[in-house]
Amino acid sequence: MKIISVVGYKKTGKTTLVEHLVSALSKRGSVGTIKHMHEHRINTPGTDTWKHANAGADVVVAVTPEELVKFSKDNNLTKAIDELANEGMDFAVVEGFKDSKLPKIALGDVEAAEIIKRLDNPESADIEELVEIIIRQPEYHTLDSLIQKLRKSKDLEKTGAIGTFTGIRG
Repeated sequence: MKIISVVGYKKTGKTTLVEHLVSALSKRGSVGTIKHMHEHRINTPGTDTWKHANAGADVVVAVTPEELVKFSKDNNLTKAIDELANEGMDFAVVEGFKDSKLPKIALGDVEAAEIIKRLDNPESADIEELVEIIIRQPEYHTLDSLIQKLRKSKDLEKTGAIGTFTGIRG
């Protein structure tokens, strides 16, 4: 999975740029997004999902005919990226997380680490140039995403087994 983060101060057009990138990248593969919500709360007090979590559930999944939403504890950017990788996404577009070590497209004069492209505003973006920058980023994988990728291989029927060694540091 190729990952890019879009960062900028409030009202600089981050979401607009993310929309353009998702639209362009979706023509080349599957795309997942992650939005830094800062202090916003989605699983609001009083809702049934909140009551489930408040009662002690570590993970709550809400399902409607149109959506599936997962609420869990102790979340961070790495866990969110792993979720997208494990879903088999080809691309991840992250909005925010300017302090992360992810490669970034910066809007305006925002200060952040790992900026690989700076834009004045979303309208000044050459989307195809940005897509090429994203494609050149290193692949991100989890063990599950690697196994999923192998299972999608057209030559899978020639495989007898998948052997892995997973080291764990203590």
